[in-house]
Parts: sequence; structure tokens; C-alpha cells
Amino acid sequence: MSKAAKGAWWMIAAAAALTAMAVCIRYLPTYSVLLMIFLRNVINLLLMAPSLFRQGRKVLKTERLGTHALRNVFLYSGNVAWFFGVTQIGLADVASLQFTSPLFTAIIAAAFLGERVGGHRMLAILVGFAGALIIIRPGIIPVNVGTLSILLAAFLYSCAHVVTKRLSDTESGNTVVFYMSVTILIYSAIPAFFVWQTPDWTDMPAMIGLGITGYATHYCITRSLAVGDASFVIVFDFMRLPFSIILGWLLFTEVMDIWTGAGALIIFAAGYYSTVSEAKLSG
Repeated sequence: MSKAAKGAWWMIAAAAALTAMAVCIRYLPTYSVLLMIFLRNVINLLLMAPSLFRQGRKVLKTERLGTHALRNVFLYSGNVAWFFGVTQIGLADVASLQFTSPLFTAIIAAAFLGERVGGHRMLAILVGFAGALIIIRPGIIPVNVGTLSILLAAFLYSCAHVVTKRLSDTESGNTVVFYMSVTILIYSAIPAFFVWQTPDWTDMPAMIGLGITGYATHYCITRSLAVGDASFVIVFDFMRLPFSIILGWLLFTEVMDIWTGAGALIIFAAGYYSTVSEAKLSG
């Protein structure tokens, strides 16, 4: 199998894992989002521990602890917004609106990293957000708080991505993962304490599933980008939409409307165009 094909399959696996995580959240309706995030992080860290221990003390070495802390504030806040949004709107809507993340990243990188926003990027941003408006249809249908929550999550994840670009200048990938695992666990432990609810045994499969799918998503994306060009493998991230449509229909009797489908296609096409344009400029 070629490297490109391997990269594609890893990205498809990541899309499946992320969709499965959303399903696990839906199967835990009686638990606080804050508690679910904490328990997911505990399981996630346990799964990552063997790999991190093999790295030894060098994984602890950093001179940018504050930057790690800032990145993980964005990640944790994004997790809270995303988990909440998943409980409020259809899985297909979640996947569709999350495709705005590359567009937010382009704007934030221009503002804080001084990256140039040329005509190609600006066109992609405008078209992408037009696609988001098609899905949201403000003034035509009531704007759901879950919709705003997913858009906020996309924005916060983009902030984290931009900070990661800064960290990548001096920090190894393993160091970034280590501080992400530890600090987000600390961040999530404090609010989880105030909403603690001992999980019922019947809910444990879904709880464990949160940790496994979270780890799998991160691992599969990392593997995909390691073996394939980002501008190619990112296309297969769109598989989140059909996965979400199918599981939403089978498990929760959700039906995606034509406006969501059209908006999702426009948003993803704009994000892909922006990614390809950036790759050409940097290449």
C-alpha cells in the first residue's frame, strides 16, 4: 500500500473514531459534560502512559510551560464547548459546523503569527462562512445554542492549533502530548469535583469508549499526517459527515436536511482549498 493510501486510511479511521466519541457522549445523557471530559482524560492518559514513559525524562524538558498551559486552556475549553454541542444538535450538524476550524485557523494565524492572508485564503474564508450561514440560517430558523457551541469549539481548537505552531519551533511532539495530557487532566479535575457522579456500571462501556475514541482520534491523525501530505489526507476528514449521517439515523433517528448537506460541502470545499493553497505557497 502506498504512503498516500495509508495516510488516507488513517484519516478515515480518525473520522470514524471522532464520530464514535460523539455517539458515546449521546449515550451518557445523565452525566455532566464536565465529568465526562475528566473521565475521558483519565482513560486517555492511561492509554498514553506507556508511550510517554518510554521517552524518559527528556519528554519533561521545556522552557515554554506558560505556552503549553495557554494551548491547553484552549483545548480544554474547546472540549467543553464541543461536548455540550454534541448533546444539543444532530451529529451531522456537529460534523458540518466543525469543518469551519481551518477557516478560523487562517484568520487567527494572520492576526497573531503574521501569516499573510492572500486572495486565495480570503476567498476560502468568505465562502466557508457563507456555507456556515446556509446551515445556521439566522433569521429563518431559531439559532440553537448547540450550534453556537460547536462554532465556539471550532474557534477554540483553531486557537490551540495556532499556539501549537508556535510550540513546534522548539518542542518535540512527545513533549507537547505529555503536557497536554497532564494539564488538561488537572484543568478538568477541578470542575469535575463539583459535579461528581459515580458512573453506573451499565454506563461504563460508553465512558471507557470516550477515552479509547479520544486516544484513537489523536493517534490516527498523527499517523495520517506522518505518512501522507496534509493537503491530500485532509480530504478524507470529510468522511466524518457520512459517518455522522449514518450513525445519527441508525441510533438516534436523526435525518440531515438538504441545507446542512449543502452548507457542509461548501465549508469543506473552502477549507480544502485554503489548505491546498497554503501548501503550494509553503512548498
